[in-house]
Amino acid sequence: LNFCANNYLGLSDHPEMIAAAKHVTDTHGFGLSSVRFICGTQNIHKQLEGVISSFHKMDDTILYPSCFDANAGLFEGILTADDAIISDELNHASIIDGVRLCKAKRFRFKHMNMADLEEKLKESQEQRFRVIATDGVFSMDGDVAPLDKIC
Repeated sequence: LNFCANNYLGLSDHPEMIAAAKHVTDTHGFGLSSVRFICGTQNIHKQLEGVISSFHKMDDTILYPSCFDANAGLFEGILTADDAIISDELNHASIIDGVRLCKAKRFRFKHMNMADLEEKLKESQEQRFRVIATDGVFSMDGDVAPLDKIC
């Protein structure tokens, strides 16, 4: 048993994923050995950015090198001191760090507790914008966020 896997969607042993991994290893080697800004941009980076840009009907896309970096940059980039961020108390450390970096007023709701979330939404209604931040799947417990209730 592997208790430290992040295979939330169960794709790591899917035959199509294995075949794609073999193909990209044959064409690009076994990884860049470091992050993109150190080792450079490869054609597969640009291909992925092109697909994402096309999907969103945008001119270009910039990828973060990790989810941790994305969370560190997201909240600070979109929220100001006039806004609120409402975060599940068991969010991943990268979300918590991203929340700490931004100037928005912070609210924390009890883990997956919709009644407490509603209270935090009421408490924060004076803020310009309110953002709810939650993991989709909580990696430590495997809990799945009730996005149908949050949204």
